[in-house]
Amino acid sequence: MRDEFLDPEAGRATVYETSDGLRIVVPSKKRILISVFLCFWLCGWAFGWIVAAGTLFSGSAGGGGLFLIFWLGAWTVGGAFAIGFAGWMLFGREVVFVTPQGIHVTRSIGSFQRGNNCKAEHISDLRSVDEGTPSMFGGRNMPAWFMSGFSYGAIKFDYGTRTLGFGLELERGEAKKIVDLMVARFDYLRA
Repeated sequence: MRDEFLDPEAGRATVYETSDGLRIVVPSKKRILISVFLCFWLCGWAFGWIVAAGTLFSGSAGGGGLFLIFWLGAWTVGGAFAIGFAGWMLFGREVVFVTPQGIHVTRSIGSFQRGNNCKAEHISDLRSVDEGTPSMFGGRNMPAWFMSGFSYGAIKFDYGTRTLGFGLELERGEAKKIVDLMVARFDYLRA
């Protein structure tokens, strides 16, 4: 029997306390085997795309040109999603700034990013949630960051009539600790 125990304080997020507020950085889970598979799959995808596009633009598609246009469109969309998933798993992260003025959430893959600014006076009911059971890919059953529209995550809050979230890669226990820290630091999050 090993005498080593898991560190109960080890988490995915890094929280920085600054004079302006809290900066919370949540990197994506690095699912290496799935990422490697997707990268190999994308090589085959690129080959298929190049061959189909070459056939279409050379005029040798004949009567199948319309089908090839439809197939190429669907193939392009499928490849874009695979690139997004692989990119998120390899390079993705969320950065959350919590200040007296509100909450700013940014999700990024390298230099590609999306963000939301939420004013403090419209934020209510900050809470940690369990997003669901793990999926076959090792994450939660939720869309990837680029499809979620900021409504998913282990930490949620109401913003007017909308419910927004962040912490896509957080476990509920870590999310609860972050919520407790946010509530202790900012009065507008207590209600």
